[in-house]
This record gives sequence, C-alpha cells and structure tokens, in this order.
Amino acid sequence: MDSVFVEQLKRIRHLVVLLLSLDVVALAVAAASGAPLTLLVLLAVLLLATLALLYVLRSRSMTRAASRAQEPLLAIDPNTGIATEYWYRHMLALECRRAVREFAPLTVLSIHLGDQVRRPQLLELVRVLGEAFSRPGDLVGWHGGRVVGAVLPSTNENAQQLVQRCYDRIREHESMAELPLRIVAETFQPLGDLCLAKVHHQLESHLHTALQQEPGVFYYSEFSTHANGPGMTYNDQ
Repeated sequence: MDSVFVEQLKRIRHLVVLLLSLDVVALAVAAASGAPLTLLVLLAVLLLATLALLYVLRSRSMTRAASRAQEPLLAIDPNTGIATEYWYRHMLALECRRAVREFAPLTVLSIHLGDQVRRPQLLELVRVLGEAFSRPGDLVGWHGGRVVGAVLPSTNENAQQLVQRCYDRIREHESMAELPLRIVAETFQPLGDLCLAKVHHQLESHLHTALQQEPGVFYYSEFSTHANGPGMTYNDQ
C-alpha cells in the first residue's frame, strides 16, 4: 500500500509545480501591465509560499525514501496477514523456477477489488482466500498497489473451476456484493521462459483488458504439456 502514498505525493508535487508556473506568469504579466504595488507584493508572497511548499514536499519524499531504505523488508503485512509485495514477488520468482525444475504447471491470480474497497471487505477477502488456497506452497499477498495476488503451484486442469469457486464464495458475502470484483488468473506451463517478468507482464495485460469489461473471472491457460508426475494438485470437488 506504500505505492499508493508515493503516487499521491507525486500528484501533489506536480500540482504545486503547476501552481508555481502560474504564479510566475501572473507576476510577470502584472509587472508588465503596471499593476498596483500591492498586487505585485501579493503575487510575490504567493510565489514564495509555493516555493516553500515545493521544498517541504521534496524534503518529505526524501525523508520517506530514506526511512523506507532503513526499514527491514517484512514478509507479512501486519495490517492484513498476507505477504507483502516484496515477499510475494520474491516467492513468485522462486515458484517459477521450481515449476520449470519439477515440470509442474503454475497458476497465478490477480484480484482487483476496485478503488472503493473498505478494510472489512479486504479482510473478508483474505479470509476466503485463505480457506480456498490452503495447500503447502499456496501463497496470498500484495501483487501491487490495490491488487491482491495468489500463487498456486502444481495446478492441473481443474484450476479454472477452482478460481470460479473462489469467486463465487467471495460473492456469497453480502458485504462483497457491491464491489467490482475481477479475478484474472492464468495457468503457466513449465517452459524455459517462465519467470517473474513474464508472469507480471501477462497478468498486467490481462488485468488491463478485464478492467474494460464487466466484473467476473478472466481465466487464461497456456497449451498443456505432460508432467513427469502428478504432483500435489487440486481436484474437482
């Protein structure tokens, strides 16, 4: 969720820069047109105040960056109990390599709740996901920003039914019915190019497409290959 703070700070800083430009233009026009001294002084004070605000925002962003650099990299988000974005990406990269080594498909989910999600709804989602994805190796965490992700190693052809059941369970809760819930999932085959960058790129592309459509489940799957062993897969129950 720290990325939300960073984006908000960037928008505010851009707005202040725009105000600073307008102040400079207004002061130049007023001086050229022979405006009263009082107006010139007022514009000059406004210009100085805007410069001070820009300096404060810059200092705040630098302080935030320094403090974040000194903080330990946590594996679990204390507010939700799911993996932090750092740990989620770290484990997803490991699971990509494990999938190729063990020749087992890997299913990854991106769950978008919309921009108006409330904390009780988020916690309810985490609880449902924890019940649905409970095998050793399954991981739920922050995929980035307001998107929750899930990593499901060693999945089979029943992964699509599993994702649909998870969506239906979430929708059963009255508090979740109003959310524009979109679950994007893809089952990746253990090919040589399976890596974090590939998974991230394809899920981002699928999520962008899903956001242009009605809420629901958007499932994709690469062509199947034959695994050397059955692995620990979900069944269709």
